Amino acid sequence: MLDTNTLDYIYAKKAHLVPKLRNLSKEHIHLYITHIQQDEINKMTEDKKNCINKIISMIGIKRILTSCGIIGEQSKHGFIGSNIGMYELVDDDVDIPILEKLRTYTDSNPMGNAADLSILYTAIKKKMHYLITNDKEFGQLWQKISKFIPNDLQVQKNDYLDSL
Repeated sequence: MLDTNTLDYIYAKKAHLVPKLRNLSKEHIHLYITHIQQDEINKMTEDKKNCINKIISMIGIKRILTSCGIIGEQSKHGFIGSNIGMYELVDDDVDIPILEKLRTYTDSNPMGNAADLSILYTAIKKKMHYLITNDKEFGQLWQKISKFIPNDLQVQKNDYLDSL
């Protein structure tokens, strides 16, 4: 799973990373984003948004449903909740208690960590091997969620892509 800041990283190093990741995605790896990352891309300047969407297409990054839906309101980062039809239904008895324990929010940011939590939860539930991001909050959230859901996910920094 690629975080939006990872797409920015690929954008900045496109001459080096796009051909490399395109070749790897044809043979060895699968790269994914959710509607959350796409929503964040859509808020970028028109030129950058178009370029990143082209990079997504060239590399073969797949858009997938999130493994949970979170209803909410506007946050400081623009995440307003899961788009209808862009998430899979969760198990009320298993998933909801875990998500409630991990969800944080404040009056100034009513959505809190909902976007990061949805992305991370999706990566774990879909048994992905890596979440690539420079957002240190993911590492801390991953440690908390791993207490409830055993997983093999590794959270790696963006420069991990250079070593592939």
